[in-house]
Amino acid sequence: HGPTGEAWVLPRPPRRIVSTYLAADEILTMLVPLDRVVGVSFFADDPAISSCAGVYPPSVPRLRTQVETILALEPDLVCVAGFSEPNALRLMIGAGLPVLRWSRFDTFPDILANIRLIGAAVGADARGGALAGTVQATLADLSVRLAGTPPVRVLYYDPPSFTVGRDTLIDEILTRAGGTNVAAGAGIVGPGQLGIEAVFGLDPEAIVIPRYVGAAPPIETLRATPLWRDVPAVRAGRVYEAPGAFMGDVSHHAVEALSGLARLLHPEAFR
Repeated sequence: HGPTGEAWVLPRPPRRIVSTYLAADEILTMLVPLDRVVGVSFFADDPAISSCAGVYPPSVPRLRTQVETILALEPDLVCVAGFSEPNALRLMIGAGLPVLRWSRFDTFPDILANIRLIGAAVGADARGGALAGTVQATLADLSVRLAGTPPVRVLYYDPPSFTVGRDTLIDEILTRAGGTNVAAGAGIVGPGQLGIEAVFGLDPEAIVIPRYVGAAPPIETLRATPLWRDVPAVRAGRVYEAPGAFMGDVSHHAVEALSGLARLLHPEAFR
């Protein structure tokens, strides 16, 4: 259904699917044969943020939202996100392309809904339901394991100053992993920034830092900075690296970030 009430009916499961955002690239690898995907996002092969790097053949075009290129691929389904360029989206709709738009990705329920939606749109309802069920099962298992564990005061920090507060998927990951997001407690909503003085004031018991493929280890960066060496969590060795591709992921891989972080914060729950 379009924004003004118009509706499209897909006469058959799409055979020429175009994805313009990374989460759809990743989800589609689990739902359909790769030969049904004729275009993927520009970020699909970035090992720093992608969990499907190298999966799609080089012959599959890597796209942003170039309407002319997308039209030339003759897709029968185009997956777009809420942050996709509005003019490009209008042109695609005007050209009569079936567009599947995902606009919310701040919670695990959002992710589960998107998995099922893409599964329904590509004629893979059972696979979509199974993939969503796997994520739900992991969430349930972690809830049982971590019941009663004392929450750890955690700061998510991406140098030089990036953090996240409430109303974000990372905040939910920190909480479900048995932590308390100190940035959210400080009143930060969504992405934000923190200086070293603010970090001292928040006094986190643990710090979680994303590590990106090809970049210098962030823990070494902190340890090489005199002020950071004095942060109690750094002195106590409670600075944990998490794969950057997982911590920023809004597909089914986000639950892997959650599982890994829970094991770091509460190893006693997994013995």
